[in-house]
Amino acid sequence: MGLPRHRKTLPAAHSKESEGSYPAVDEDLLKTLPAVLRAVVRALGFGRAREWLADRGGVNVSIPARRTQALGLEPDELARLRVTLAPHLDAAGRCWLPKADKLFIRVRDAQIRKDKSNASINALARRHSLSSRHILNICREDDDRQFDLF
Repeated sequence: MGLPRHRKTLPAAHSKESEGSYPAVDEDLLKTLPAVLRAVVRALGFGRAREWLADRGGVNVSIPARRTQALGLEPDELARLRVTLAPHLDAAGRCWLPKADKLFIRVRDAQIRKDKSNASINALARRHSLSSRHILNICREDDDRQFDLF
């Protein structure tokens, strides 16, 4: 199975030598994120993406080809972001960025689902500052998705 056509020719910023410069991110986490959010987290890492989206999420942002002070990114971060967001950019190099709260909620919910067999509902509620009803609803969403497959 080959790579998608738009990925065959990679810019110099994404050569094999620079592949190791991408931040390490949990693949299970990436699978739970929508495409644009996944690209931002892959390019910047989870912590940096969280900070960056807290300032710039929820708006249509132009991703410049060259370094600018406006986005507050380092040159290597900008290059990685440009590469990972390439399929999502319009002709003018703009992309709609999700708000940071979407990232927090998805990660939190995934962690709750992962921990539900190892901790009580009350312990999870205290750990995440949520009500036990909210914890049950999050776990139920996961169960409902399994039934949708059949």
